[in-house]
Amino acid sequence: MIDFDKSQWNLSGDITIEKIPTIIDLINKQKTDKKTIIDFSKVTSIDTSTLSLIFELQREAKKNQSHFTFKNLPKNLNSLAKLYGVEDLVSSLH
Repeated sequence: MIDFDKSQWNLSGDITIEKIPTIIDLINKQKTDKKTIIDFSKVTSIDTSTLSLIFELQREAKKNQSHFTFKNLPKNLNSLAKLYGVEDLVSSLH
């Protein structure tokens, strides 16, 4: 689901609505570096809740004066973002 490795967090498996609360809970317990990479390369499936997760992480980073860089975002994330009219926000993550 999520592994923490210093300044890089590695997401894996399905990132869906059922798993988001657990992921957020694990992240809230984690000490955040000023710059953290969040790698999606091992994610196998996403749904629209993945957008919510990304936006929540961005809000938290801003609040804590830190920065998240998203790496290897799933290709279908752009399609979901376009569907919800937030493609500009997602395209700025690349």
